[in-house]
Amino acid sequence: MTQAAKATESVVAVITITIGLRTGTRLLAANSERSAASYAEAVVYAIPREALPVPLAVSCLDTGVRNRLTEYLLDLQTECLRMPLPNQNASGALG
Repeated sequence: MTQAAKATESVVAVITITIGLRTGTRLLAANSERSAASYAEAVVYAIPREALPVPLAVSCLDTGVRNRLTEYLLDLQTECLRMPLPNQNASGALG
């Protein structure tokens, strides 16, 4: 068996994201930066606004990936908090 075949045979998660929720801890694992961001986005979007921001931790050997994902997920939570509530416009008025 070639090295390439062995490498594709055992896919290991290289990025883990831990998100603290009211209901417990969510642990996400992915083997690419893009899929890690996508999984974490889905979790953050599902969190009720009043529960934001939530604590999170990104683990990865690549510090660049770790820093980008951490910054992105913190910014995403901030943006979710800035979005108007349903039935309100951006100024907070009903309508």
